[in-house]
Parts: sequence; C-alpha cells; structure tokens
Amino acid sequence: SFIIIIIITTVVVVVKSTMMNDLGDDYPDDDDDDINTTNTTSNTTSKITVDEAFASYVGQIGRGQLKQFLLSSSAWLPAAFLTLVSVFTQRTPEWECVNDDDENDDIFYSYCTEQKAKRIEDDLSVLCSLNEYYEENKKNNTEEIIVWKWTNKKQSIVSEFNLICKEEYKVQLASSMFFVGFFFGAGLHGQLSDVKGRRTGVYAAVLISSLGAGLASISYSYSQYFVAVFIGGFGVGGIGVASFVLCTEPLGISWKGIMGIGTQYWWALGICSMSFFGYLMRESWRMYSFFCALLGCGYVFFTFSFLKESPRWLLANGKPNEAKEVLEFLAKKNGRLTFERLPDLKEPEKTENVNVSAIFPHKKLKLRLMCMAFVFACNGLIYYGISLNVGNLAGSIYMNNFLSGLVEIPSHIAAQFAVDIIGRRTTLMSLMSLSGFGAFISGFLKGKQRIFFALVGRFGISGSFNVVYLYTTELFPTIVRSAALGSCSMIGRIGSISAPQVLFLRVISPELPSIVLALFALLAVLTCTLVPETHGLVLEESLDGAELQACGEEMTQNLAIGSQFSNNFTQLIVEEEDDEYNDNDDGARMLGTTATDSSSSMAIRE
Repeated sequence: SFIIIIIITTVVVVVKSTMMNDLGDDYPDDDDDDINTTNTTSNTTSKITVDEAFASYVGQIGRGQLKQFLLSSSAWLPAAFLTLVSVFTQRTPEWECVNDDDENDDIFYSYCTEQKAKRIEDDLSVLCSLNEYYEENKKNNTEEIIVWKWTNKKQSIVSEFNLICKEEYKVQLASSMFFVGFFFGAGLHGQLSDVKGRRTGVYAAVLISSLGAGLASISYSYSQYFVAVFIGGFGVGGIGVASFVLCTEPLGISWKGIMGIGTQYWWALGICSMSFFGYLMRESWRMYSFFCALLGCGYVFFTFSFLKESPRWLLANGKPNEAKEVLEFLAKKNGRLTFERLPDLKEPEKTENVNVSAIFPHKKLKLRLMCMAFVFACNGLIYYGISLNVGNLAGSIYMNNFLSGLVEIPSHIAAQFAVDIIGRRTTLMSLMSLSGFGAFISGFLKGKQRIFFALVGRFGISGSFNVVYLYTTELFPTIVRSAALGSCSMIGRIGSISAPQVLFLRVISPELPSIVLALFALLAVLTCTLVPETHGLVLEESLDGAELQACGEEMTQNLAIGSQFSNNFTQLIVEEEDDEYNDNDDGARMLGTTATDSSSSMAIRE
C-alpha cells in the first residue's frame, strides 16, 4: 500500500507540475534560489504573510512538503482499519448441523440440513426456526439435544456473545453506538486541533481510537464491548478532521486541491488491505481488533519524531517564531534556502474565540456552515446507505470488502484532477449527482445490473465525500478551520446513523430506500449552489478577513451581473439605433430610386 501511494503521489506531482509549466507557472529551480537569496537579503526587515512565504521562499510544493504530506496523510490507513473494524468483528459467523448418530438426532439433523440449504446467505434467522422446531418436537426427551453449533465461536462477537434471535438487535446497536461516538468525537477533536494544534489532534484521535479497539479485544461481555466501541468511534471521529487540515495547510494554494484529494488513497487502500489481514485472522475477532489497535499505535510511534506542526496554525495562534522555523525547515528541504533566514511573518488579526460559535456573528460564514453541515449529512447517509446496500456482491465477505475499496481509487483519481479543472463546487455537485443517479437506478434493477449501478453510486459518493472535506476547509479561515470541519463532520454522522433506518424502509417498498437516497443527493446538489467556488481563493487567517472576502465576492458577482446587464442593455440600444438608421437609409435609397425611375420615365415620354 505504501509503495502504491508513493507511485500515485509521484505521478500526480509530475502531471500537476507539467500542467503548471504549460500555464507558465514558476517552479523551483536554480534561478529561483538566486532570486530568493536576493529577496532574503533585501527584505529581512519587512514582514510577509504565509502565502507570500510559500510563493517566494518555500515553494508551492517540494520534497519537504511531500514528506510531511505522506506522514500526515498516512493516518488515514489505520483510520480505515479502526473505522471498519466491525466489518469482520461483527460478521456473520459460520455454523453447522450436528448429528450424533441418534434416531431423534437424525430427524433434527435432516430438518437442519434442509433448512440450511434453503436459507439466504448470511441469514441467521434460520437458527431461530431451528430452535423453535426443536422445542416443538423434542416430545418427552429429557436429554438435551444439540441441533446446530458454531464452527468456531471466536470468529465474531455474534457467535461469542450469542447475538441471535431476540438478541440480534444488539449487533446493529453496537454499530450505531460507534457512530454516536464518532458524532461527538468529530466536533470535540476539531476544537482540540484548533486549540492545541493539528499534530496534537491527529495523535490524540489515533491513540483514543486504538484504545477503543484494544479494549474491545479484551472485553468478555457485550456491555464491555459496547463501551469500547463508543470509545473507538469517539477517537476515529477526529482522525480525518485533524489529519486532513494538517495535510493541506503546509502546501501552496495551487496544490491544496489535488493533494488534498490524494489523502483518500490511504483510506481506499486501507479498505483493500484490511481484507487480507481480516482473512488471515478470520478465526479470531479479538486478534483482528487487537491488530487494528497496534496499527494505530504503530503510526504514532513511527511518525512522531518526523511530523511537523502546521505553520499556518502556529502563526494564527501567536507563535510566529515557531511557524518561521517550520517554513525554513521546509524551504531547506526543498532546496530553496541554504544558510539564509526567512523574513519575519506577519501575524493575522487575533481573536479570543476559536470554537465554532465564533462563526455565528458572521452572516456569510454562518450560511456556509449550515450548508456544508447539511451536505456532510447527505454524504454520510448516501455513503453508508450505498455501502450497506451492496451486500449482494458475489464472493466472500473479504472479496466484497476488497471490491468496495477498489472502486474508490478511480473515484479519487477523477476527483483529484477535476477539482483543479472544473472547480471544487462543480466537482462536488457532479459526483453527488452521479451517486444519486446510481442509487436511484439500482433500486429498480436486480442481479448484476443492480450491483453495477450500486457501484456507480459508490464511485460518485466516494469522490464526493473526499471533495467535501477539501471544499469545507477552504470555505473557512484558519482560526476556525478545524472547528468548522469537525462540526460539519459531526453533523454528518447523523446521516451515517440514519442510514440503517433508511434501508429498513424496504419493508414498505423495495425501491423506497433508493428513492430516499437519490432525493437527499438532489437536495445536497441544490444546497451547494448557495456557497461560492473556492478554487484559487486566497485562504484568510481571521474571521473578519474571511467575512470581508465573502462580501467582496458577492459584490463582485453583483457588479459582474450589473455590468453584463449594462452591456446587454447598451448593445440592445445600439442595435435598435442601427436598425432605425438602416431603415431610414433604406427608405432614402428607395426614395432616390423612385425619383430616378420617375425622371427616366419622363425622359422616355419626352
């Protein structure tokens, strides 16, 4: 997975660099170093902004930034394992009919094998009917007869805690509790990464989620497992929020989009690779859960000494010297500085409020927060709705999980280039539309065709879920960026929690879940029209600056509309005047022609 990530990242950087060179963009070379040395010498007394530092001294992207990007984005690999750990720990275990060569056993064994042959794959309701059949037909036998048994009780919590029949709801309840923990964790970890730092937020989230997986592996009752799942969800909720911001903030503006999307390759490859490890540990759910915990702790151990804090966060939180050190470190790794030092950094306007409530007094930013929270909820609903609905894929659970991760890779590749070609908002709206289309069509088909369109929907919503993170981070200033993203992600968990209930609507009508998913996709697309495009937008550091920027964009749009109207109106008047002039000119010509004809006639008669 790591080698594939390196290859994909290298290809993306080369393609992006080629595109930028074709457009005439400057890229780090030897001449740039000379220019930067001169600039450093002459401008040491003037303060510069972070964006100016990236443009003139550090570079938009380079070896130092790529290393930091890989270190921070690789957190999504253990995040995939820790988020989807229940796919294998709560899977349907294997069972078999029991025959002890007894006359009574033969009757029950024959009935058991007959019912097992008729059952739908992964349907454990047949076990309830077998138990009921045994109770009704055991007659006066005082000796307990075993009709069926688990092949290996350690395969899943379902078999170890015997969660079937009346206890079956506890399996789904544990999944819901995970997302409840995710709900609270996303918001609180977003606040933590804004107050204590992006790096601190990433490591805290990974360690808490690893703690949850570790506690689950040693839980010996359902109640203990239930609490451990909540802790795991609480931690996982903050990994994506803090990691995504930490990945994109050290990059130049022109690279935020394409590299921000690239973080999701770790997630997709994590889903694919977890099938391999899940298969190796298929006989023990505890071992697999413990492995996921070790994977998270291993990430912290191997990256702690090398991962740097975000320079944007350091500057926004009154630490300009530390921010300057990080920028100089990146510049030297990129070959842009040798022994020179950067000019002092210009600190943004300070504000005491760093939580999401600081957005509410700003009308434009509040509208953006409300819109993106709804879009996040729709993404969560559709992503997990489609994921849970693709249970018809042929093959084992491990192959199904592998395919679900595999289909996300081309989706991320398409989104990665589209965000810089057609923009963030247009890409998000297009992918959301595709997900709604796939979900809607799949609801009215059967067999392989239904699976195909469900995967089309998965393709769209995977890319959409990726773009919405990038788009949201660019809509808010640095001081509340993580808090806004965390709050939107937290509200998005409402959609994730609601997904199983939406799928349960199939008892009313088989097509109803697909219709609901498509409807929310349409609503999300319409909501996106209320927020602006952010492609190429300079990211503000303060709330007031972002609000002024938003008002300026609206004024520019109004002026553009007014200018276009004025131009159209002026053109219309000119065209009418031209038409009137042409009519008068035609009339004059007609009169002249008539006069000439009359003179000719008179001459002929004379």
